[in-house]
Amino acid sequence: MKVEYRGGYVGYLGYEVRYDCLDDGCRGEHCAVFDPDNTNPRVPSAAFLFADQSLVYDHHLDEWYAIGVAADEETTMGNILSWVREISNTITSIGKNRIIESDRTIYGKPKQSPAVAFTPNRSKEQHCMDVNRSHDEIRKGESYELCVTNQFTANIGLPKHPQKQIHETPLELYKRLRRRNPAPFSSFFNLYPQKSISGGTKSAKVSICCSSPERFLCMRKAAGFQDTYEFIIESKPIKGTASRYRSEGSNEDHEFVEKADSEIASMLKASVKDRAENLMIVDLLRNDFGRVCKIGSVHVPKLMHIESYATVHQMVSTVRGKVDGRSTNAIDVIEACFPGGSMTGAPKHRTVEILDEIECGVSRGPYSGCMGYISLNGCMDLNIIIRTAVLTPSEDINESTEAWRVSIGSGGAITALSNSNDEYDEMLLKSRAVREAVCEWIQSRTA
Repeated sequence: MKVEYRGGYVGYLGYEVRYDCLDDGCRGEHCAVFDPDNTNPRVPSAAFLFADQSLVYDHHLDEWYAIGVAADEETTMGNILSWVREISNTITSIGKNRIIESDRTIYGKPKQSPAVAFTPNRSKEQHCMDVNRSHDEIRKGESYELCVTNQFTANIGLPKHPQKQIHETPLELYKRLRRRNPAPFSSFFNLYPQKSISGGTKSAKVSICCSSPERFLCMRKAAGFQDTYEFIIESKPIKGTASRYRSEGSNEDHEFVEKADSEIASMLKASVKDRAENLMIVDLLRNDFGRVCKIGSVHVPKLMHIESYATVHQMVSTVRGKVDGRSTNAIDVIEACFPGGSMTGAPKHRTVEILDEIECGVSRGPYSGCMGYISLNGCMDLNIIIRTAVLTPSEDINESTEAWRVSIGSGGAITALSNSNDEYDEMLLKSRAVREAVCEWIQSRTA
């Protein structure tokens, strides 16, 4: 097989799992007191499902893989092969009968999407004060980069779907987000258990629609060493974002648009501030990797490389190292590196303590955490949960409507060179594609 995944655990770790990973945990006066009014009880700090039956699609080769795992003694190889044959026939049947539809057929004729009132947890004025506070901490030598974030929330009501249960409808939003803002580490996770988790009074109910461009951690067998314990780990931190050139209309010259867009990417690559942000996080990750990697194996094959996506240009670096699978597993690597340095700042431990104070004890939830798989063969691939909408159903539901609480996290790294107004605008830019996708989803359901 050409894929690393062999069945295993699929899910996410929310940002608050940092208390289980950072050595000093929660200490005295630096321990955040979470605000219950701004912490959603329906969203668990972490959730993983054991996938004993998986379908894996290779987008590059246009190939499907059916992967079955004997999760207990009652499951035999015959059971697994029977499921593989059944699902293979289903995929073949779908392929033969599939009707290729245009975007217009799938999504309908483009219309003006309704405005949705997303309310930030902290106002623009407060955000500017937070940037000033960050500058004070930098001047005092407490930190040299802080990733200050905010949560944009909205309560929306939709007519009930005539053919789907309420927990099935967020997939529609994910498809629209994926179309509007395609990204290499996009993912969708739906958690609607039948029973309350850990005896809680409220069941965990959450849908995560993620269009992340950022890889947190990848762990794979070293090339040519499939039968040994040699693993390569990789992270691709993003620091530095610029909006792509948006054409004013169809009459604009294509060559002019390309040139204008290229100039924006060149300006990002030359930005002293963004390069400083990126370099700090690369250095932090090299330190995290050094805790688990073989001595001398940590290296940076790509430094401050510009990657372009549908709506933004990003400055991305690549950090790699080697680990010995006999003494180090995927959980060890996660523990050494979580939370991702691009979502905290540096130095990590003290900066996280300051951020707890700045963000007023509001849980980030899944945002700033990671999502992906941990495979039974020791491999894993996890993204950074950014450019993401987190949906939980509201209690305000009746026979004709469904109600949702939508939360979108966004933020940016504050350094000594940061300008408070620019940082707020960058935060809005990063959340724009997700907010627009939510508006488009609402329009499609209410038209």
